[in-house]
Amino acid sequence: MMTLIYFIFVLGILIFIHEFGHFLLAKRIGVQVEKFSLGFGPKLVGLRRGETEYLISAFPLGGYVKLKGEDPEEETTNDPRELNSRSIGERLWIFCAGPLMNLILPFVLMPIIYMIGIQLPSYLDKEPLIGWVMESSPAERSDLRPGDRVISINGKRIETWEELRTTIIANPDQELSVEIKRGEQVIQKRLLPERDSENGTGSVGIAPPMRPVIGAVSKGYPAEKAGLREGDIIAAIDGKRISHWIKMSRIIRGSLDKELDLLIERDKEQFTVKIRPKFDEQAGGSLIGIAPYQETTLKKFKPLPAIAEGFKSVIGLFKWTLWIIWKLFTLDLSIKSLGGPIMIAQVAGQAARSGFPVLLKLMAFLSLQLGIINLLPIPVLDGGHVLFLGIESVLGRPVSIKKREIAQQIGVFLLISLMAVVFYNDILRTWGEDISRFFDSISRIFM
Repeated sequence: MMTLIYFIFVLGILIFIHEFGHFLLAKRIGVQVEKFSLGFGPKLVGLRRGETEYLISAFPLGGYVKLKGEDPEEETTNDPRELNSRSIGERLWIFCAGPLMNLILPFVLMPIIYMIGIQLPSYLDKEPLIGWVMESSPAERSDLRPGDRVISINGKRIETWEELRTTIIANPDQELSVEIKRGEQVIQKRLLPERDSENGTGSVGIAPPMRPVIGAVSKGYPAEKAGLREGDIIAAIDGKRISHWIKMSRIIRGSLDKELDLLIERDKEQFTVKIRPKFDEQAGGSLIGIAPYQETTLKKFKPLPAIAEGFKSVIGLFKWTLWIIWKLFTLDLSIKSLGGPIMIAQVAGQAARSGFPVLLKLMAFLSLQLGIINLLPIPVLDGGHVLFLGIESVLGRPVSIKKREIAQQIGVFLLISLMAVVFYNDILRTWGEDISRFFDSISRIFM
């Protein structure tokens, strides 16, 4: 239930900011605003102030501002309070104001986040040193090894793990020229990221260094019963030295109810415990009920550095979003990578539990995407209105009502199709192919 509340909170703010942009510019220019609604569908709550009715409607996945004279079929009276009686430039500003407000919001939120301080995984800012290479992965086939340090990819310098991860994710099925340092040698490798079957992003099968340190112990599982604690280090299993969490995890998952001897380091002392993992059907392997320790770093800046760092992050996210849209358009990135309302709700819930700064960062990211997507030249979006205005400025007359209706019908079809795809992706990502589990979850939310 809290996940649903966080989802409505995040989406509600983003929609309000967007529609407030249209509202503000229309009022400023002198166009009458008839309705300002958060959500679509039947009215839940309404209040009239002056010439405008303010609404909260039943379906929160959107919102709208109804302007006088915006419907092409309405008969215009040359009243300056009507939208279609205003100049092309004034209408352009009104249509662009919503997306621009969404694009401005991240430049406000990100500096605030860095002033408050945000906890991020420490490895993201560390040098891109490979700690683990998966068996039969693209990395293993390219002879990448633990201990290799990635220097550059396609000639671009790679300084951090975050840069390395971002580059790989964004290049599925695209061969990369990778320069690595191994000991004192600098070696050139060719690396072909595989396309992830679930989300369509690139993957090569590497991980950063990660010591087998226990970060949490689940109640009722074998680890708790064996007396393991947070901070314990699993140094060996059945006499095999363990240097990475993934190696330890794979041994446990493949144990198939076999009793294991774990060498534990605690407070500079070592001792052995016997643990029999239990099979977990959902996990698809055996578990003992432990989670890794994740070292985090608090990023916190004074006002001026926070503004600089915040703006830098937003510009990076802006470029990344444009790049992803281009990859989707050119079919270099699978549409399976797109998430919809269920994924947004889940991420919003996780972000809220991680702290207010993380929730603000999610809001900034979603606002940026909302602003960019709304400027795409698709009828029914703000960018579609801008497209019609551009054609009008060239022809010297508005696009005919019939042609506009056809274009809008195509736009509605595309948006509904996209919503259906991302919703389907969400269901598969969350509940798998058992659709009954999806309806069971929905029923529990509203019971």
